[in-house]
Amino acid sequence: MPDTNTSHSKHPQVSSIEDVITFRLQRLVNIGERAGHQWSERMFDVSLNEWRLLAMIVAHAPTRAGDMSDALLMDKSQLSRVIKSLRKKALIRTMADPDDGRAIALQPTAQGVALYEKMMIEVLNSNERVLAPLDPEEIEAFSRTLEKLLNHTQEMLDARLAREKQRHQEEAVTS
Repeated sequence: MPDTNTSHSKHPQVSSIEDVITFRLQRLVNIGERAGHQWSERMFDVSLNEWRLLAMIVAHAPTRAGDMSDALLMDKSQLSRVIKSLRKKALIRTMADPDDGRAIALQPTAQGVALYEKMMIEVLNSNERVLAPLDPEEIEAFSRTLEKLLNHTQEMLDARLAREKQRHQEEAVTS
């Protein structure tokens, strides 16, 4: 296999896709999701998407549905289904956004907050197990590095979306 690294590359040596950092991060996420699906549904009768949305609503309430779609990188139709399910389970309520009557605001119910608190204990226990092989300094360094990567990739995504929006607007004008 040819050497995939160039002299200016920051990436460690790559001999296959399995060495690519983003691939390895995705594997870590997939492993966590596989385990997460089992405990969230078995112990709490909520899907991982329901849990994530509930947790974000608790953290940011009241919050707009559109903001949650952006934060969770979930398309609007998928988000709509998750909102419907959480409402049916009486874990959240929806209302007109006080700042924009056309938008929907989401807020947890008391039952939703109680479930969040129970589930968060399990999430933290799970994270302790995942982080077990790392010492506190490694965990802190990893957390800082992850934050940098998240901020950078979000900025790249935002810039790409802005370019696409601009291109669509220009195409609409010339059509």
